[in-house]
Amino acid sequence: MKKRYHLFAIAISIFALQAKAQTQGDITLVQTPNFMHDQNSCFSMGQMYYTITIANSFLGDTVKIIDVYNQTLIDTASNYAGQNPWVISFPIQGNYFMPDEVLNNLAGPVILPGQMTKIINVHSSSSLDTMYNINNDINGFVSNPCMYGDVAGKVYVDYNSNCIFDGTDVPLQALAVAGNASLASPSTFPNASASGYTNSNGNYNMAVQQTFMTNYTVKIPSNYQFIFPSTFCSPLMFADSVLPQANVDFSLQCTSNIDVQCYANSMGVARPNQAFFMYPYVSNTGCVSASGKLKFVLDNRVNYNASLSSNPATTISGDTLIWNYTNLTNLSGGGYWNSFFAGVHLTPNSTVNIGDTLCFRVLTNIPTNDLNPTNNDYTICLPVVNSYDPNVKEVEPKGFGMNGNIPVSTDILTYTIHFQNTGNAVAYNVSIIDTLDNAIATNGLQVLGASHNVAPEWLAPGIVKFKFANINLADSTSNEPASHGSIRFSV
Repeated sequence: MKKRYHLFAIAISIFALQAKAQTQGDITLVQTPNFMHDQNSCFSMGQMYYTITIANSFLGDTVKIIDVYNQTLIDTASNYAGQNPWVISFPIQGNYFMPDEVLNNLAGPVILPGQMTKIINVHSSSSLDTMYNINNDINGFVSNPCMYGDVAGKVYVDYNSNCIFDGTDVPLQALAVAGNASLASPSTFPNASASGYTNSNGNYNMAVQQTFMTNYTVKIPSNYQFIFPSTFCSPLMFADSVLPQANVDFSLQCTSNIDVQCYANSMGVARPNQAFFMYPYVSNTGCVSASGKLKFVLDNRVNYNASLSSNPATTISGDTLIWNYTNLTNLSGGGYWNSFFAGVHLTPNSTVNIGDTLCFRVLTNIPTNDLNPTNNDYTICLPVVNSYDPNVKEVEPKGFGMNGNIPVSTDILTYTIHFQNTGNAVAYNVSIIDTLDNAIATNGLQVLGASHNVAPEWLAPGIVKFKFANINLADSTSNEPASHGSIRFSV
């Protein structure tokens, strides 16, 4: 069903749920859930609030909330005022949603699944406390969820045109049948969408919203409507106002029309010097088979590796990869997946930088009876993203004068290196390399604290490397507070 993220409906029921407290070490957590059901929008929503108390807190303490994937959800400011105990409150990021369509299959209360988290309190003394395995599921109860009714049927090619699935008729699988319900007031929405995919037997089933419904329609994808004309026993769209309904079948009649089309799937972005895959493919929506060549024209700033590719190119002509395909029809794969795929392993060369765009062209020949020649030639461009790290280094004591002179009696220097990801994509790993003055006794280096898990390593006398592996540091555009990091040490 359509995702319903509107929060300002009329019939909203808010339930006060009991808070839950737990203590581990110096950390006490009080979880306060909020649960709401919106009758007119047909969904439930919840959000978990944290109140964290740090006993025996010190100036400079920090608190971090991370998930099971070690991703930072909350990274609080330090205890600048030196409060003891230190109390902080905030909501866990994100609201938890569940449509009423799911509620109809539940016998008990609603469980809105939240992220499993853990809390890390880093003391200024470099020690830390951790609270593990925090469950953020929110339980609530809805007494009047919106109701849904099923629409079911079969999609198949009716070779003998008798409007019955029999004989040599062929079921079409993996095909998305689309439904739409028109909704009346007081529904928040004028309509609600539904969908169902056909299985290996050509059968589909979808849940259509019944509450507020005035009528609904069910139809097959538009590109199939180009190939299969509407017939007496199989219109391309059914309309009704009664639920549930069974045997809403699409008994399709073949014509000589085909629609050969090509495209390329990808991750959507590329990174400098990092390998990635692209998946050019060609499809034929039609009963009559098609044969030809699939061509993939590479951007001249990427390198192709055939040995690491799945289904390597049959031939290569300059910057173009070429594959041969034969007898491709919408019956060869039983439905939508009537496609010839290739997996292409590519690596940007050293000239590619953040902010660049890599463009690729995928094309195939056009049969004489092709209904839509415009989709036989496609160009796809990927933006090049990366992390970027400006560093700032501080020292205590700061010294005086233009040269930052310090008294001869100063025994210890404390350094703090701040870093931030100001790029346009997450930084998976961060390494800070610092060269110390040769007047410093490097054997006395002590790490006092860090924003993330860190592993120090001496590269050479006086040259230290702080490696933040799997830091997954957010970029400042998408999450500015989570884009910062730091390392503090003394010598």
